[in-house]
Amino acid sequence: MKLLAQHGALGGERVEEALKSNIIDGVIFGPKDITADNLSACLTRIRKTDKDADLLFDPQFYAATLAAKGECKLGKLGEGDYDSYFRPRMRSQLEREPALIDDISRVLKFQSKLQLTALISPNIFIPRSFDSIEAVISKNFIRNARAQMSKLGDKRPLYSTLAISRDALNDKQELQEFLNELTALDDGPDGYYLLIGGSSRSEIFHADTIAAWMLINHSLNINGYKVINGYSDLMTPFLGAVGGAAGATGWFGNLRSFSLGRFLPAGGGRLPIPRYLSRRLINRITFTELDALREQFPKILNGLNTDELYDPEVGSEPSRSMEVFQSWQTIQSLNERLASSDLKTNLKKCLQAISRVRDLYAAIPIALDVKSNEEHIDALQEGIELFAELAEIKLPVD
Repeated sequence: MKLLAQHGALGGERVEEALKSNIIDGVIFGPKDITADNLSACLTRIRKTDKDADLLFDPQFYAATLAAKGECKLGKLGEGDYDSYFRPRMRSQLEREPALIDDISRVLKFQSKLQLTALISPNIFIPRSFDSIEAVISKNFIRNARAQMSKLGDKRPLYSTLAISRDALNDKQELQEFLNELTALDDGPDGYYLLIGGSSRSEIFHADTIAAWMLINHSLNINGYKVINGYSDLMTPFLGAVGGAAGATGWFGNLRSFSLGRFLPAGGGRLPIPRYLSRRLINRITFTELDALREQFPKILNGLNTDELYDPEVGSEPSRSMEVFQSWQTIQSLNERLASSDLKTNLKKCLQAISRVRDLYAAIPIALDVKSNEEHIDALQEGIELFAELAEIKLPVD
């Protein structure tokens, strides 16, 4: 399971340093936060120093329908060279196949000129149901992508965007039928760039969401498709456990979970409290909680070299620019523990890890912040059990 950086504003130096340190395996750039010129220069620098890095570009075409409604915060996506492929699109326009094919062609043509390791074709967001006009349009984007890639003569791998609201995942029968259609395609992509949309921690760490997200990775993988999970953050090792090829996360909350809210106007707010990602808790705690616990309860520490970024001499508060390195390294270490090549072994390890998390939380002697607590653990266990039921996999018994 590879770990990629979800690129955002002010992140270029962090990404390049993390690649040089082998903390991450690559990066997914997004046009909202980087100009086309800076993107090209950054890709050139990385390619010179790291020939093995996975370099991808999310065209963020799913924002086109929002842009058509107005009041959309596009950032750099609405400027400069991105105009060659991005323009507001009403849903009714995308119901007409010639316009849809033209959009695919423009997106792939733009990417073909960049030093990327693979190309990502565009798509729209499925907001409510797989039995919807949006789902039909989404499948048409996927069906037509390979033909447009072939016209370019580009031999790099092709990934189709698959952007789905967690609300659409609730109907498991519709999900299974949708997956059956994808896996039956005659000339589909090499893989999928999968985005699961949720606006809060409780929506992502929900048993139905977790089970469906795992099922999509598993089903596509066993049918020969690679799945790159965007904005997957702490779900990354669990998706790797069932066959996901890669996951991604970044340094702010809007780079750790996917939401079209990134493209809507938002009010100001305070900077978030720096946090420490404990692999034994599979969760982040505040730096003040870390400082209060690290001596009397050292089990929460990872024992990785990025622990040094949380110096007890300064109250365990890290530099904001370095906090993400600790997250990336911790998720990589979880990938190594939970995401091997054997599915049943992986599921057993995941459930054992969850059991240890329960015991550790029960022993913590202080009250934790609401985002630091153990509420996600029940959802993880129930999600894995529901995934196994849906995939008809018998969970191993200790």
